[in-house]
Amino acid sequence: MIGLAFLVGGAASASAGEVAAIKARVEAGQASCAAVIADRLDRIGARDQLLHSVIATDPTAIAQARRIDRLPAARKRRLPLLCAPLLVKDNIDVAGLPTTAGSVALAGNVARRDAAAVAALRRAGAVVVAKTNMSEFAFNYRGRSSIRGQTTSPFSVRESAGGSSSGNGAALAAGFGVLALGTDTSGSLRVPAALAGVIGLRPTFGTVSRDGVLPLSPSQDAVGPMCRAIDDCLAALRVLTGRRDGPPAEPLKGLRVSLLDQLFPAGRMRVAVDRAVARLSAAGAIVSPAALADEQVLTGAVPPPGQKASFASRSAFDFPDVMDRYLPSRTGVPADAQALLAALRDGRTDPKVAADVARFIANRDGAAGDERHAVNGAFRDAFVEARIARASSCAPGGDCLDLLLYPSVRDVAADAERGPDTGGTHRLAAYSGRPAIAFPIGAVRTAGGVRPVSVELMGRPGSDAMLLAIVGAWQARLDLPRAHDCADGEAAVCLADPD
Repeated sequence: MIGLAFLVGGAASASAGEVAAIKARVEAGQASCAAVIADRLDRIGARDQLLHSVIATDPTAIAQARRIDRLPAARKRRLPLLCAPLLVKDNIDVAGLPTTAGSVALAGNVARRDAAAVAALRRAGAVVVAKTNMSEFAFNYRGRSSIRGQTTSPFSVRESAGGSSSGNGAALAAGFGVLALGTDTSGSLRVPAALAGVIGLRPTFGTVSRDGVLPLSPSQDAVGPMCRAIDDCLAALRVLTGRRDGPPAEPLKGLRVSLLDQLFPAGRMRVAVDRAVARLSAAGAIVSPAALADEQVLTGAVPPPGQKASFASRSAFDFPDVMDRYLPSRTGVPADAQALLAALRDGRTDPKVAADVARFIANRDGAAGDERHAVNGAFRDAFVEARIARASSCAPGGDCLDLLLYPSVRDVAADAERGPDTGGTHRLAAYSGRPAIAFPIGAVRTAGGVRPVSVELMGRPGSDAMLLAIVGAWQARLDLPRAHDCADGEAAVCLADPD
């Protein structure tokens, strides 16, 4: 098994990462690409009955790998993602496979071509091994679909994997792939990454193509990579954006970080965070506890001054319109949003999903007089960005910072039925368009076992590669939990005790 004794999340970023390790082995003839991919497919077959993280494996995966094996050596050297096993969230097109968005209503939605992001990763040498499970239509953080059921945490079948990119997080942690491609409308990459102890990057809005992605809310939807090692996410990001930003030699020295103190819950998570922040400070970063202006407004806890409605995702209004545009362009699917609602009411889907679609259609139809719609338009985005920009400004009299540090989720584990509590922090990046990355910084022991502790960093627009470099340098100074396969039938992955 390649990479079986892996370090959870970005801990392996102190080394070359899994992508580089696989590339080196295949180039040296120490392993064939076909064997690498077969190994991952075997692992899915042996372990995914616990997780329900995979909707379908790609039947062409071995053929893809054999084509790579037949390439001349010089051509292999030019492929930065040579034979990297890739997982793709099931709202992103992979040619020849259905794009279901986790819904039986879209089971016939076979993609004619790869999404632009998938095509780019394949051209760089990645091999699609599977489409992954997700919250149906990416509506929530529960990680449940009518195609594959509930995705569970890699650490316990009783716990949630988060969502909506739930399958990606759980499958990466279990070693089913080394890279995953997901979407993030409000927090869908970062929430499951946090719970699984892997890395999820929401790039600067608009930097990665959404062509071939089933939409939810176009003004918020973003496509981004998930991985277990920072270097792997950086390699994927460079392919997806075409940029090769070089990180500074000492990314932590003089770095200014604002720790949003009131957003971190007290207790076991905070102890691990404080320990990791101390290491960050020791490396030369300047970390200051702080709060953003109108912080509770930004996270959706209270309405903005003079308004009655709080900030929330625009997907509650946008979804019917995007379905009216998306569905007629596909075959084997309902004709429009109303037809989709009828299909969802046939008894095969969780009634909550049908109720959401019905509510979204009603929202759309009544949008003109709905205070929520008025608040959550250009007003919301300008309000959020102004307060984050004010905190980031280095003008005289302003607080100056490079990064915001806050939690992706408010606890290290979540019940499978209810899903996680985010505390609204996912909204900061989604509404401002700024890049944000969720990643593990330690672990704690809980009643259910050892669980990773993750945080989130948000940077300035365009600082995506810099964020990855900062996280890699920080994680290299931390004691991250080592993972291994479990044998108790209750989990796919176990973590060594943090002490």
